[in-house]
Parts: sequence; C-alpha cells; structure tokens
Amino acid sequence: MKQLQLRMLATFVLIFALFSVAFGIFLETVLGNYTRNLHSELLVEQTQIVGTLLQNSTDGSDWVFVEEELDKIDAFTEDRITLVDTDGVVLYDSQITTVNLENHLRREEIQEVLSGEAYGTGQRKSESTNQELYYVAVPIYDEAGTIVAIIRLSRPLSALTVSQRIEQSLYVFILLALVVAFILTYALTKRIGRPIDAVMDVAKKLSDHQYDARYKGRGFGDFQKLGETINELAESLDNQMNEIKQNDERLTGLINHLVIGVMLLDENKEITMVNAAMQEILSESEESLVGQSYVEAVSSYGLSHMIERAYNYREPQNDEIYFYYPKDRVVDANIVPITSKKPGEMNLIVLLYDISEIRRLEKVRTDFVANASHELRTPVTALKGFAETLLDGAMEDPIILKQFLEIILAESTRLNLLVNDILELSKLEQRQVPLALQEVNISEAVLATFQLVDQKVKEKNMTLELVEKDFVTLHTDPNRLKQILANLINNAVVYTQAGGHITVTVERTAEQVRLHVADNGIGIPEADLGRVFERFYRVDRARSRNSGGTGLGLSIVKYLVENMNGTVTVASKQGKGTTFTVTLPL
Repeated sequence: MKQLQLRMLATFVLIFALFSVAFGIFLETVLGNYTRNLHSELLVEQTQIVGTLLQNSTDGSDWVFVEEELDKIDAFTEDRITLVDTDGVVLYDSQITTVNLENHLRREEIQEVLSGEAYGTGQRKSESTNQELYYVAVPIYDEAGTIVAIIRLSRPLSALTVSQRIEQSLYVFILLALVVAFILTYALTKRIGRPIDAVMDVAKKLSDHQYDARYKGRGFGDFQKLGETINELAESLDNQMNEIKQNDERLTGLINHLVIGVMLLDENKEITMVNAAMQEILSESEESLVGQSYVEAVSSYGLSHMIERAYNYREPQNDEIYFYYPKDRVVDANIVPITSKKPGEMNLIVLLYDISEIRRLEKVRTDFVANASHELRTPVTALKGFAETLLDGAMEDPIILKQFLEIILAESTRLNLLVNDILELSKLEQRQVPLALQEVNISEAVLATFQLVDQKVKEKNMTLELVEKDFVTLHTDPNRLKQILANLINNAVVYTQAGGHITVTVERTAEQVRLHVADNGIGIPEADLGRVFERFYRVDRARSRNSGGTGLGLSIVKYLVENMNGTVTVASKQGKGTTFTVTLPL
C-alpha cells in the first residue's frame, strides 16, 4: 500500500510541478512581452519628446546648441542618445565619440524614418558598445517640414525584459507552491490510502482463507462503500466456506461410515483418498495408502487388471473378484471414471463391497436346505418303509406290529422335534420371538434345568454341580433362559462319558452376568470350534443321532443369546472337555 501512496504522491507532485513550470514559463513570457512592449512604447514616446524639444528649440542649423540640449537631456536618462544627419553622419552620441562612429545611413531605424515613417525601430548588437540594443529613431524637421536630422535613443535589451527581482519572486512562489502541494498531496494520499490499505489487508486475509477478516476503518464517499462491499464479500465467502466445510464433513462422515470401500485415484494412478472400509479390506492404514500407486497398494491381480482397463478404455468396470491376502475375501468391485480438473485427464473411483459374508450365508442356506432335506428324509423314509412293510402283511404279527409302531412313533417324534426346531430357529433368526421379561433367579433356573436331565445323568452315573460365585437376578425371559441352559447342559451330558462331571458356574461383573457350562467330556477338535453353532453341524454325528438330537440346538442357543443382547463362546480341548460361556447384560 505504501507503494501506491508513493505513486499517487509522485504523480500528483509531478503533475503539479509540470503545471507550475508551464505556468511559470507562460507567465514569464507574457510578462516579458508586456514589459518589452511597454518599454518600447515608452522609449518611442521619450524619443518623440526629445525630437519635439529639439525641433522647438532650434531651426536645425545650430548643432552646437543642439548638442548642449542633448547633454542636458542625457543627464536625466540612462538611454544612449544619438543624433544623425540625413546623410547618415553621426553628429552626436552620448556614449561614444562621433569620430569613432561609422555612417549610420544603412541602419534599419534610420531607413524607416527617411522613408517617411513617424519613427523607426531596430534591434541588433551594437558594434561600438558590443551590446544588444533596441533603437528608436524619430525625424527632426525644419520650418519647411523637411527632415534635417534624426534623433535616436537606444536602450539595452536587458532593460526591456522582466527584472531579476520579479523573476526571483516568481520562482520562489513556484517553489513554495510545490512545497504546499507536496504537503497537501501527502496528507490527501495518506487519507485516501488508509482505507485502501485496510481494504487490501482484508482482501489479503481473504486470499489466505481467513474468512473472519472484516473492514473496520472509516473512509469517505466511495471508499466507505468499497469497505462495505468487501465486508459483504467476506461475509458471503465465510458463509460459503462454512457451507462447503459442513458439506465436506457430511460427505467425509458418510464415506467413512459406508460399508463399501471407497478409493480415489488421480490421473497419475496414485491414491488420494481412502475410507475406513477400504482400509479394512486392504488391511492398510490411510497413511500408508495415500500417495502410493495403486499397483503397490492393491494385492489382487484381478482388481489391478480392472483399474488398468478403466484407465485405458475410460469406461466403468464391474466384476466379482477374490482377495487371497491378507485374508480370503470375495468383493464386488466397481471402477467408475470421473472427469479431472484439467481437460483430458481422468480420475477413478474404486468401490469395493465385501460380499464374503453374503456368499458365506448363501452357502450356509444352501447347506441348511441340503442338511434339512437329508435330516427330514431319514425319518420320512423310515416311516414310509415301516408303513409299507406293515401293509405288506407284517401287521398280522402282533410282535412285529408293536415293534414297528414303536419305531414309527419314535421317528415321528423325532420328525416333529426337527420341524419344531427348524421353525423355532427361523423365528429366532428373524427376531420374531417375543420375550416375556421378568426377574429371574439364575441359580433357580440352573437347578430347574438339572431336573430335566436328571434321568440321563443317573443312567451315566454322572455328577452335576452348581457353583454360585454371586447371587444374581436377571431381568429376562425365564423360559428362553431355561431353553439355553437345557441345550447346553443336555449337550454336555451327551458328549461326556459315563462317570463324568458337569459344572455350571454363575458369576457377575459390574454390568454383566456370565454362565459357564463346563464338562470333562470328549471335547471338540480345534478345527471344528468355529462351526459348532452352524445349523445341522455335528462333531460326532453317530452320538448326536443316537441321542435324538436334531443338530440345531447350538444354533438355537446362539440366536436366543443374541436376541437377549448377549454373546456365547466356546473353549475346548479334545479329550479334556468343553466350556460354553454365555454372557448376558444385567
């Protein structure tokens, strides 16, 4: 801003200086011309007066008397007086001896008088005095009106110009005017520059993204309006940037909470943005991904090939690809080209949707249908076979009839249990089973379950133990809790050898209750631990079938616990026993 003030000051001063110089030159020229004309006229008048005096004092023949008169006049004037006859001979000169003077007949002022002019003038450098002189000549007549002589007055040209004092006064005036103009211009530019400086400062802050900057100065006229306009601009920019930030935060929040992995690639094939889902799919942090080439970040050949095709053909790509590292995944990949800021360049949006769980659930459902069909086929086939055998004549034998009817009853009962469990599991999976909540004593529920398996326990000479570390009451559905305990304890009885021991432990934490159902039975192989809660999955199929189980008990337990907002886990060592832990919120 100081540069602007200096430029304004220099411009104003330069203009005023040029104007002052031009005015001074003009004034000096006008005054010079006026002074010269004035002095010329005065010199003409003086010459005419002298001529008149001489003409009235003599008849033109008594030159001695004329010289005496001229000497008297010379005493009162500084002008040079010269008397010339009609032949050009100098008769008298107030400054130079006439003997030393040449003939003046050819002088222009003499010629003008001799030609009949009332007076003659001339300007030249005097050869006798070596000065620039201005000459005025007038005729002297005799009584007959004939020119008998010519009187001439001459004056230095320097005497006809403006005096040095006047010139000095003029230059002093111009200098003072320049000083005053400088002071006034400096004050004016400073007054003008202050609001401009403030506006420029606000504009600079706005360009540096400081949108809270405002003009607070006081200007005058259009400068105040300029300040108000810059404030309106700042307010508008502030509102727009706040809106952009809000939209950016919303968009960032939305992208980061998407279950779909999002990755943005620039025209250099480098990663510029990834969301949390993409980081999880690639098993890399944002810091290690952003700025890298996609070739280094993506470990899937299929995805790299799709991205390269999108860059080459500039067309969207879609396919289902597999990740084998860092873990097996199935993802639905979409590559979408988008226009870059620069013409001709292109960015890519890579969208990865992890469908591993969907494919797993599809397989589970497929396996469930196959397993359900297999499980249902066995009792149905048995019922059909025994019924056909009876109809073929076996019903005539009372012993065979009774035996077959008992088998048909057992198979139909098993079929009924299987269908009921399938329906129950379907309802639990869809959370369609309502819970009748009430205060339940956990220990009482465990003891009630012990009674349900008491006969099997006695047959296998086993022992049941309740370890109550804390007295716990839970606000839950008692029937569903007993159903969970019945499935877990019954499984423990089935998969524990004769003489085994089953322990149910109840303990409480600040916000949860934990139920541990532990046995010292055959245990579960480590490879099967992750699948024990799958429908129809059996570790020991023969033992499970002989016990009358449907293979859906642990799946029902899992969904019941989840409906109660709890979790169930299993820990086991083959040959040493198994522990199921149910955690429910208080």
